[in-house]
Amino acid sequence: MMTGGRNFPSHNCTVRHDVDLVKLLIPADSFPRRIARWWRRICLVDHHSPVTRLVFRSDTAIKREMSRQLTYYPGTIHPLSYFRFIWECLMIVTFATAFHMIPYDVTFLFQIDDYYPFTAFHVVLLGIDFICLADVVISMYTGTYRRRSHQVDLNLGRARKRYLRMWFWIDIISSAPDPLLTKLIPPSTLEHSLVYCLHRLDYHPGCLWDLWSLMSVLKIFRFRTFLRYTRRFCQRFGLRRNVIKFIAILATVLTVFHWSTCLMFMVLRLVQGSDPALIDQRSWSQKLPFWNQTSFVRYLECSYRTLYTVTHITHDFNESMTYDDMVMSLIYTISGYILKIYLLAELLIFIRILYSSTSKYHEYRYELSNYMRHEQLPAALQKQILSFYDFRHPKIYSRWSLIRSVLGEQFYGEIRMEVLGPLLRACPLLRATFSDQQLTALGLGMSFQLFMKNDIIARWEGATGQSDERNWSMVFIVTGTVAIYTSGWKQVLHLENGEHFGEFQLLFDADKVKFPNLVAVENTELYTLSRDWLDRFLQPYPSVRQNLIDLATEHLLRMGQMQRGTVLDALEHVET
Repeated sequence: MMTGGRNFPSHNCTVRHDVDLVKLLIPADSFPRRIARWWRRICLVDHHSPVTRLVFRSDTAIKREMSRQLTYYPGTIHPLSYFRFIWECLMIVTFATAFHMIPYDVTFLFQIDDYYPFTAFHVVLLGIDFICLADVVISMYTGTYRRRSHQVDLNLGRARKRYLRMWFWIDIISSAPDPLLTKLIPPSTLEHSLVYCLHRLDYHPGCLWDLWSLMSVLKIFRFRTFLRYTRRFCQRFGLRRNVIKFIAILATVLTVFHWSTCLMFMVLRLVQGSDPALIDQRSWSQKLPFWNQTSFVRYLECSYRTLYTVTHITHDFNESMTYDDMVMSLIYTISGYILKIYLLAELLIFIRILYSSTSKYHEYRYELSNYMRHEQLPAALQKQILSFYDFRHPKIYSRWSLIRSVLGEQFYGEIRMEVLGPLLRACPLLRATFSDQQLTALGLGMSFQLFMKNDIIARWEGATGQSDERNWSMVFIVTGTVAIYTSGWKQVLHLENGEHFGEFQLLFDADKVKFPNLVAVENTELYTLSRDWLDRFLQPYPSVRQNLIDLATEHLLRMGQMQRGTVLDALEHVET
């Protein structure tokens, strides 16, 4: 359907693009088939996902990807499907729970009372193992997506081959249901854990009872997968890049701190053992009632010791320490300094991005001040220039040319029309002649101008032959006040926010309309529409130009009749 102004066409598409390919290609005349079609639908590429929009760019490309999957890979779960998103949300919770419960279980739960009876803690661990095993099965039927190259591979043969090379074995080994294996082992065997055997250097088959429990720590290699799922989750809900990065850093720091806490106690068990009577008296665990506490209290003590060692809050150099305590303190202190440097660098980058416009404003203002002092400009002129700069860039600095090149003409036109739309539609001549598309084009062709108090906006010296009608520009006042003067500099009226002037001067010569002088009464922001640009804009559309001139002539005649009627009415009521 074609719409628009006179001799200025525009297009509003009425062709429907929301064709349901699933209903079109998969018939369902029974309830089981409708269930199967629903399953196929949620396994297709999700066209609502921002990640999908980033990869495929357009609706046509997404439809083509759906058709390709339905035709050639009907049994494949798309890596960007809605089902995959729901499953990744479940895996985010699963990974976050596993990364904190598994090292705690391996390190702090080593006594018989910790395993018998079967506690809720081990029920959660068992549920994590089964979910991870289900994830292994689902991964065998899911295509692959490479984030760096934005490539999607739906060939299950290549996807499974790539998965079996490495991640399959890590997922299988770390997801073995060790709580069930623990239930099958006699309680007497639990006294000889693998850590106990490593400490005593006394190996026998009973030492391997918790091997699967120790192998479950391999799940930490899936931490990058956890961060990738978290990033996609945040991108789907439109969170900013800085927020996503902050969440990733926070998750990394908390996980590293938790594992460091568990590692500190694990080193103590490996070197000193878990029998309080055999532990070196110089060890930090002998300075307080540590071994007769619950596992959670021991975890809190190790957490506090890790915190003040890594962050270097305080150190008691008078306390005696074992060699393993010295090595751990040294490693944690160096790691703490590295962590501080990294977090400080990220914080500085975040602050610089957050206040980039303000910093550029002060940087350019300082450079401008140095330049004016170098040129030895008068103090009054320097003050006026700095006032102009502060009014033009109020505490921020932005380059509209860069923004325009990044956004493109269409979005930049929408931004312009948010400001200029009410101003352009307030002019009856433009509102009656141009369509919305034409007004947007006019808005893109207008120039922003800033004038300080008493600056001359337009000067007409036609009587001396020094001015040309083609240099005239129509003004639209955004903020401020503009005074209109005659050619003899006699003040006529004031124009304020939202008003305009000069539409008739854009179309007629000086012999038909008068060209006044315009002066800024105060600091004024306005947009100008030049006569030369309007002529070039209307050159391909002669009928639009003629309609505009006819309507302007009609308005001038009507205004003349109103003025003549006002004069005659005044003469009738005047006293002789």
